[in-house]
This record gives sequence, structure tokens and C-alpha cells, in this order.
Amino acid sequence: MTEKSPNPRLTGSNAQQPNWERDGQTLRLSGRWTLRRLGGNFAAQEAALRNISPETLWDLTAIEALDSAGALLLWQAWGSQLPEKIRMEDQQHSIFARLAQIQPITAPPRRPWHFLDQLGAFLIETGRDLWGLFLLMGALLLEFGRGLRHPRSFPWREISATIVNTGPNSLPILTLIGFLIGVVISFQSASTLAQYGANIYIVNIAGLSILREFGPLITAIILSGRSGSAFTAQIGGMCVTEELDALRTFGIPPIRRLILPKVIALALVMPLLVLWTDMVGLYGAMLVAKVELGIGTTFFIQQMPVVVPSFNLWLGIAKGAIFGILIAWIAGFHGLKVKPNTTSLSRETTSSVVVSITLVILIDAILALVFANTGGGG
Repeated sequence: MTEKSPNPRLTGSNAQQPNWERDGQTLRLSGRWTLRRLGGNFAAQEAALRNISPETLWDLTAIEALDSAGALLLWQAWGSQLPEKIRMEDQQHSIFARLAQIQPITAPPRRPWHFLDQLGAFLIETGRDLWGLFLLMGALLLEFGRGLRHPRSFPWREISATIVNTGPNSLPILTLIGFLIGVVISFQSASTLAQYGANIYIVNIAGLSILREFGPLITAIILSGRSGSAFTAQIGGMCVTEELDALRTFGIPPIRRLILPKVIALALVMPLLVLWTDMVGLYGAMLVAKVELGIGTTFFIQQMPVVVPSFNLWLGIAKGAIFGILIAWIAGFHGLKVKPNTTSLSRETTSSVVVSITLVILIDAILALVFANTGGGG
């Protein structure tokens, strides 16, 4: 007794169509079992073949063409294993042998304490980064000492180029942000001070907040996003293009030529940028004080050194130098961590900015606690 395929997708007058017929205990497949001939309804075709009795002999020798799609359909109908009784060509056997080697993708079991694994991996990675930063700082100090002993080998041109790129080129954005910060601080304080008749205290508030905190902090955040990311991208790009390996081949230490100039340049230029941000911030505060509270510009300038001790100015300048070294140090470290692919470059550039800003705010908070009772003014 002969039984033909009941599935219209597996039959047809054209001999090229995939077809099967059953003669007793033998199931003979014929035609072209390819993606083009099978069509898109794989689920129905697989279900029709899945109901075949396990005692059946599968005869594939009459199949004219069998590609990976047709083989996968049969493989899934067999339950991901070859039937006990099967007849096929050697080429067909190799196709199914490759399918047998493919392991199904399963999601790893989520353990109850999975978050501890993540925490442990984070702590290990953080420890490695801290150790790497410590080693980089030691290398920078050694290179700096070597440069002092041999001034001719010092990277003077790289230092001057970095000063130009991070100094004058940063003034427009720092001018805008510093001015707006001064305006906002003075404007937000004006209404409260006017209610209590304490208009003159706008000088204390604006002077202390801008000189001591907002000037160096805003400058550091802007430089972290602008220059720190550029440093990391530059050094990381040289890692991707193997330029760092070329420098080492010529006997030029990348730390001396690439990272040390940036650290020195930012240590020199950041205090100057902090001073500029302080000036434009105070100018914005003076304008609002004159408009909102009637405080004259001359009075504002005369009272500033009286009510705001000079310690706050020098503290802000010192913060600028510290933040500059920190930004260049972090940027250089993440630049050297870049692997030779673009994904690593973007990830390390992002990490450089995030870590720099986080450490800047953390150090600023620590300094605020240390000098909490110093330079408060009168």
C-alpha cells in the first residue's frame, strides 16, 4: 500500500517540489528539499513529518538537492537525532553530522546569589584599575624625574601644544558656563536676601560659592568632558592603529611622549582657567546684584576682599591644579587600556569621562570637609 504526502506544500506535479511517499515501512523522500522549494510554512511541514512512526525506514537517496534549511526541517522532525532506520548518501550524512555538532543555545541558570558574582567581578575590576592607576602614577613620576635630569629630552613641544588645545580653545564654553553660574547663584539668592534686608550679603554668597567651589568644579567638569575624552580617544586610537607599538619599537616610551605632557599641561593651565571662570562668574553675579538688589559694581568689588578671605581664592586655584593632574592621569590610563577595536575605544572614552567627573566631585567633597572651618569669611 502506497501513502503519499498529505501536505500540499510537499507535493506537486513538478518533480522539483519536495515530496514523500510511504510504501509499507519505508518512507521515500524525493524532489529538492531546499529553502526555495519548501516555502515559509516550516511548522506545518515539520508537524506532518513528526507523526511518522519510529519503526519507519527513512530513504533519502532519491532527494535531488538538500540544503541546510531542508536538513534542519528533517532534523527537528526527528527530534534532533537521526532515526534508527535511515538510508542516505554520504554528502547528506555530512550535513546532518554538522547539525548534530551544533549545541542548542540555552540561557545560563540564574543562581539566587547571582548579584554576589556581579559584585565580586566589579570589585576585582576596580582593584585592577586602582593598581593600574598606581603603577601609571609611579611611571609618570619616574619620567618627570628623568626629564628634570635631562631637560633636552623633555617633551616641551607636546606640553605647549596641549596647553594651547586645552587653554584658549576652552575659554568660550567656560565663559558662557561661568557667567551663567554667577547669574543663577546671585539671582536665586537675591529674593531671599531682599526679604530680610540683607542685600549686602550677596557679596559673601557669590564670592565664597564661586571662588571656593563652583569655579574649580565647573572648570574641571568641562575639561573632563572636553579634553579628558579627547586625550583618551587620541591615545586609544593610537592603540587601535598600533602606533604605540611603533613608538616602543623606536625606543620612545608612550608615557613620556603622550601622557606626561598632558599631565603637566593641565596642571599648569587649569589654575588659569579657574581664575578666568571665577572672573566671569563674579561678573555675572555683580550684574544681577546691581539689577535686583541695587548693589553697585564698585561696592561689590571693594567688599569682595573684605568679606571673602584670599584663602578661598588660593584654595580654588590649588583645586584646579589637582583636578588637572587627575583628569589627564585618568584619561591616559583609560587610553592605554583600549583594545584594538572600536567598541573598546568608545567604552574606555566613556569610562574616562565618568570616572574623572566622579573623582573630581569626590575630592572636592573631601577638601570641603577638611577646610570646612577655614576661610569662612566675615
